[in-house]
Amino acid sequence: MKKQGLKILKFDKRKKKNDITFIEILKEHVEDKYKTNRVTARTYLRDLETIKQIEKTCGDIINMPIRKITSYNVRAVLPNLTNYSNNSIDKIYRLIKKTFRIAVSDRLITYNPMDNESVYKPKSNKIDKSVEALTIEEHKKLMNVLNNMEHKYKSIILLQLYTGMRIGEVLALSTTDINYKTNTIEIRKTLTRDENDKIVMGITTKTENSRRTILMNNRVRELLQKEQKRQITNINKLLFYDNENDCYISPNGVNSYLKRLNKKEKIADNLHTHILRHTFATRCIESGMQVKALQKILGHKKIQTTLDTYTSFFKEFNQEEIDKAEEYLIVRGL
Repeated sequence: MKKQGLKILKFDKRKKKNDITFIEILKEHVEDKYKTNRVTARTYLRDLETIKQIEKTCGDIINMPIRKITSYNVRAVLPNLTNYSNNSIDKIYRLIKKTFRIAVSDRLITYNPMDNESVYKPKSNKIDKSVEALTIEEHKKLMNVLNNMEHKYKSIILLQLYTGMRIGEVLALSTTDINYKTNTIEIRKTLTRDENDKIVMGITTKTENSRRTILMNNRVRELLQKEQKRQITNINKLLFYDNENDCYISPNGVNSYLKRLNKKEKIADNLHTHILRHTFATRCIESGMQVKALQKILGHKKIQTTLDTYTSFFKEFNQEEIDKAEEYLIVRGL
């Protein structure tokens, strides 16, 4: 794959300070973050895609000298974002705001047009996708299928269902991450992609808060002990590795297998690795686990992320708790 990158990496030295454009500042910022190791290659690639979206939707302002852009100009282009998902709008809006903030700090402009009370982040025309998780019956069906088969991805799938780990975290697990004395798993890295979109071992986790230690239950312990009985010869001592081709197991490969398995066994409407993570979280909520504990297990930076992601499941659980309280009062004649 051809290496991606920014066409404009440095401000044109021949330009006067007053002529520096919005897009030049934006591209310089994204490139600088990557070169100084403040973001991973995967985040860098996502930022490049966001820049493409900004170029497509905000063409009326991106090549203007930033000093000439007014809040009126900004308001005029923001409605163009509404055809994207709210998640994409968040990324676009964040980079637009950051660009103007940099311009203020560099004394290129004295007033940030994004601070105008009439400028606000648009909402998507699209309905946000709801979190997909297996129902208890679907979960049982998947477990029954897995328990009656042997496949190289079986333990990977089970480990996601048992722990809620991201697929990249599972595929990055090495023998040194497992401590049977303390009964813990240290999650400290993940498989990711570099700027050439090649699968590589990340030097850290998805985010700082994704680095965490989780406790093993008996099922997880037995599964990992079984995996470690196999001869592990890869240089990173990974539990899950494509020894035949001497390469990392691809998350896409696991997802493709789940899709084929689901088509054959008709387990659910949809089945992929992130549904396994959501299924774990949903069962935790149904069991009455405190949201703070779930946040730590999943590796979310903010508790609000956990609440927002699983809001519908928490609502259903809360209704059950209200019903229990009401029943308690009725039984006691209150």
